[in-house]
Amino acid sequence: MKSLAVIILVLYSCGLFAQGQVNISYSDDIEQMKNRFISQNKQQDEIKGWRIQVITTDDRRKMESAISKFSSMYPDVDLSWNHVPPYYRVRVGAYENKVQLMGFLLDLKPDFPGVIPVVDNIQKSELVR
Repeated sequence: MKSLAVIILVLYSCGLFAQGQVNISYSDDIEQMKNRFISQNKQQDEIKGWRIQVITTDDRRKMESAISKFSSMYPDVDLSWNHVPPYYRVRVGAYENKVQLMGFLLDLKPDFPGVIPVVDNIQKSELVR
């Protein structure tokens, strides 16, 4: 038992158990690729993200009714619509991943039974809000 204590004391004093800083070194090629990746992503304003599609319809009046209903229920949530003939699509929110939107999607289901999650181009500034 004494010898084990002596060995631990010697190892500790030699610094084998001491916590220190780890330095990682890699080649110049890796450094260049890392810097290129960082600069390209700083320039990119959009990323692939998720939105909730509230309604898809070919009837403009239904689309306007859904916008009005949604806006009155959730005035603080950003809403956008677009027309890809013959359909009008109303989308809300901006989420980085699908898990983040599921709670709100389930809240919307009773009032908007056709809600679905959709992949969309999201401005990075939208995600910060």
